Amino acid sequence: MEVHHHSHTARKKWTHYFWEFFMLFLAVFCGFLAEYRLEHMIEHNRGLQYVRSFVEDLKTDTANFSRVIENYRVKQIQLDNLYLCFDSIKNEQSPSVCLKNMYAATIGFQDLVYTDRTLEQLKNSGGLRLLDEQDADSIIVYDQILRYTLKVENTSLQEMVTRVRNTRNRVFAYSEDMETSWGRGVQPEQVQLISKDKELLNQFFNETMVYRFACRFQLRQTIKLKHEAVELLKFFTEKYHLR
Repeated sequence: MEVHHHSHTARKKWTHYFWEFFMLFLAVFCGFLAEYRLEHMIEHNRGLQYVRSFVEDLKTDTANFSRVIENYRVKQIQLDNLYLCFDSIKNEQSPSVCLKNMYAATIGFQDLVYTDRTLEQLKNSGGLRLLDEQDADSIIVYDQILRYTLKVENTSLQEMVTRVRNTRNRVFAYSEDMETSWGRGVQPEQVQLISKDKELLNQFFNETMVYRFACRFQLRQTIKLKHEAVELLKFFTEKYHLR
């Protein structure tokens, strides 16, 4: 009777298992790096899209801010003779030119219009984290200046112009020329007083003086805002080679 011997497979050395584990680990790690790099590239491209969109918004905003600044500068010119106008009325003269300026300057002000599509996306969708720290910080500072300027316009400045307008309507006499001129967006040819009550006139000029100071402050604030927008526009255009 024959005796069969079982064949034995040679045992693998521990180094074999080590290299198998190492190659598997290396493959997984390389896959992770490739995925991380791809995700980083996608986020970088999204961040660049935000920058491009924000730059286009800044171009629109700087043009809008220029119009607001010009409006405030015209108001300053119209209100330059505020004290002389008051003295003329007090001395019972008829300062028709300065009255026209008082009337035109206190009608209202040009609203600060801005483009918020990119700013809102950056803040609400977490887009700021896709940008470089310097880029994100500069946008945050710009947004803070913008929000403060809007706050002043919507609260104190709006309150002042409403108060002045209400008093003005008790001081100036209505005329058809005023209505037609207002419809054409030009100054009326003639403005007359409906009241010579010294207390009422004093109230109107006091309120107009405060409104003048507020407009001067808002002018400086809007100039600062435009300067910030121009600097950001230059910064992003040069950094990312935008046209």
